[in-house]
Amino acid sequence: LGHRLGGLLLLSPWSDLTTERPSLKRNAKYDFLCAPPLASPLSPARTFYAPGRRLSQELLDEMAHPLVSPVYADFTDFPPTLIQAGEKEIIVDEISQLYENILAHNPGARRGRYVYECYADMIHVFHQFLGLPDAQYAIARAGEFVRNL
Repeated sequence: LGHRLGGLLLLSPWSDLTTERPSLKRNAKYDFLCAPPLASPLSPARTFYAPGRRLSQELLDEMAHPLVSPVYADFTDFPPTLIQAGEKEIIVDEISQLYENILAHNPGARRGRYVYECYADMIHVFHQFLGLPDAQYAIARAGEFVRNL
């Protein structure tokens, strides 16, 4: 402990395991990720965090802990951050909320310290499709961000 991050590059970050935001349904026909509801034992949130456990208030409370769902963290004095997402991701609403929460905890931050880029018509981690101009541009922007830290 005691080490401070110089910056963060977040590509399509899964930041909230507890909620089923509107983009889960709105973008289901576009994104390759699947998202059964939390009530389903096949829910990715339950499969990765608590396989085999029944959905309960205790489990939901655990899933809302900032170490599990960072969207609920205190972002005061957060390091410089670039978040990139695709508009057609099923988790784009929580990604947007993550960015808004970072801004809310750092109202005096200099312009450009926290950047959110949401690419039109792109899906989860679209960066992997190197032939797409948006993927190439996003990777270049990410490189520029990291070089400037």
